[in-house]
Amino acid sequence: MHEKRKILLIDDSEITLAMEKAVLEARGYEVIATSTLMEFEKTLQTWKPDLILTDIHMPEAKGTDICRTLKNEYGTQDIPIILFSSLPDDELAKLADQVGADGSLSKGNGLEAMGEKIDELVQSIIW
Repeated sequence: MHEKRKILLIDDSEITLAMEKAVLEARGYEVIATSTLMEFEKTLQTWKPDLILTDIHMPEAKGTDICRTLKNEYGTQDIPIILFSSLPDDELAKLADQVGADGSLSKGNGLEAMGEKIDELVQSIIW
């Protein structure tokens, strides 16, 4: 049995986070969910995820800024990042493109769709 793929989530909505985590864990991923930037950064220092899923609109930081920062920092620049937001798909894809994210996912498509899309992304982008 191969090692579980690790996904780091950041979303300021605790409810959304819990649901995302449950969906991904049910699909066999190892998931750490963080709701603050500090928690997120602290986790990244000690735990290297295979994929980062970030919400865009958060009070402390925008997911787009997080993405830009991580893509420019040695040590995290190779981790694929998916923007996850309630924006419409096309708008989200454009944003992802602008900030160098590896993909995007609209919350409007529902959580089941999220699980399927993550599986697809994991297969196409990463491994």
